[in-house]
Amino acid sequence: MKKDITLKLLSPLMHYGDERMGTMQIARCMKFEYDGEFIDIPVYSGNAFRGIMRRIAMRDFLEKIGIAEEGISPKLYYLLFTGGTLTGGGRFCEIGEKREMRRLCPPLSLFGSAIGDQIPEGKMKVGIFKPICKETEDYTGKHSDISFYDMLEEIFYTRRDDLKSTNCDLIQDSEDKKDKKENPVQMKYDMQALSAGAKLISSIIIENSNDIEESCLESIIEKFKEMPYIGGKSATGHGEVEITYEGNKDSNLYYDYLEQNKEEIRNWLRDLEGKL
Repeated sequence: MKKDITLKLLSPLMHYGDERMGTMQIARCMKFEYDGEFIDIPVYSGNAFRGIMRRIAMRDFLEKIGIAEEGISPKLYYLLFTGGTLTGGGRFCEIGEKREMRRLCPPLSLFGSAIGDQIPEGKMKVGIFKPICKETEDYTGKHSDISFYDMLEEIFYTRRDDLKSTNCDLIQDSEDKKDKKENPVQMKYDMQALSAGAKLISSIIIENSNDIEESCLESIIEKFKEMPYIGGKSATGHGEVEITYEGNKDSNLYYDYLEQNKEEIRNWLRDLEGKL
């Protein structure tokens, strides 16, 4: 199964790599061939979006089977939410156990995880999100007369030192307080962002998928729409998106499956937790 997915930015997106220019954080870029040369084009990582989807899926899964309120061990949390860690001498290695995992935990079947000394691969692949612009037309298949250069903007924020303001009366008298009032510490920081209105396109592929796994994906997309933010500084409004995804499965199929098999799934998960 392959589905195209489009994210339209409703507010500027902040998504960075390791590169900095002075105090400015530079947008994450990858090289693409355009007009005979390779140029850096801003992208949104498929790995980042996959991570958001994973956290949504696992929390929803635990809530639906009634384990979220009971709590889980740190090892099980890492296995479900972050992909787990390889450990020597793990007891989760039989083919039958892997099949059981895929049957009883559709999110793990989609995302995979390290369990013991094995890494059952997830079925779901999420591509890199590329901006729809004239430089990426050969890669997105979408015509555009707009250059990605026109989509980039520089945003800055300042961090004020409140010790020189009215809050200073909360601090005990000291030489340090006096110095802070006379020499406040303030900071300006800059960020490169993709502007609101830009569209990013990618695709989601599930290899050898079944109806329950495809319905599980539908449930994840529906949950994402309730909190549609990607990238950094979402707490201050950045990275809000409108998602377009043409699904053909009803999420109720997945939820009905969890309800019908709740006790078996709960017992399996607690047994797995004891083996970690």
